[in-house]
Amino acid sequence: MQFWALITDSFRESRDRKIFWVMLFISVATAAAMACVKFEPAGINILFGLWTIDTNMFGAASDFRTDLIAGILVDGIMDVVLGSVGIILAIVATAGFIPAMMERGGVDVLTAKPMSRSALLLGKYLGTMVFMLFHAGVFVGLTFLVAGFRWGAWIPGCLWTIPLIVLLFSYLYCVSVLVAVLWRSTVAVVLITLGAWMLFVAVQQFADMFTIYPSWQENTRVHRAVRAARWVVPKTQDVTLLARKWAGAAPSEELIPDTEEVDDELLERASKAEADRMALSPILTIGSSLGFEAFILLLAAWRFSRRDF
Repeated sequence: MQFWALITDSFRESRDRKIFWVMLFISVATAAAMACVKFEPAGINILFGLWTIDTNMFGAASDFRTDLIAGILVDGIMDVVLGSVGIILAIVATAGFIPAMMERGGVDVLTAKPMSRSALLLGKYLGTMVFMLFHAGVFVGLTFLVAGFRWGAWIPGCLWTIPLIVLLFSYLYCVSVLVAVLWRSTVAVVLITLGAWMLFVAVQQFADMFTIYPSWQENTRVHRAVRAARWVVPKTQDVTLLARKWAGAAPSEELIPDTEEVDDELLERASKAEADRMALSPILTIGSSLGFEAFILLLAAWRFSRRDF
């Protein structure tokens, strides 16, 4: 009972912060902006007919390209707005949870309760996951409904984005928890967590470069080291690929306009790198990422249990 109360208190704490309402506003504003656009077989209708872009990109009326709509939803809206801006706002919004809990006076009351310190930290952690689940549910739910009613594209697979975004946030928030326990600084939590995210992405993108540029594989020692590093860090980039896969989205290259400046051979190799990652087992990519997360959380719980307050 006390554990559940701790989770709900953490959610209420997040609700009292201004960023909570900023994120809610972004969700509503994004859905409203989507409602001003309509994808049709004959083109793209913007601002309810005020402006029309002629294109046959989405196919004929009898064969409407819902897979392209799914790609636009996942890559162009959910990944950019929720998976990037939303995650950054969530990191900022939750950065002070653990440092505030560890302040003298507040932590004395909490640790006096018949609950282990590890359970106390886990309760705060799960409460923050509820915060992210709420916002992911609102954002994805609204965009899903607009795509269905306004665009005529009902794509239930896009709903998988909700748990996947929470999963992505959890990969990063475990770092926030560890930094908060070590230094009790909100600024340090934000900066180091964002830095860790950049590092995770860089490792994965660097690993893909060996597929895009096969000549790099000649340096076998570096190639093996990068591949090993990719399996150690959380696979944040794979979250978007899983969302695209489960939503039935079209390949990324189909969303790129045809121009003479595009290197077809380079685009083909980049598509192969994406296809190779999409072919990986979700259990393998998610499981290895959760292993990293569990290790960081256990380290944070061990340090929190040994701190003097």
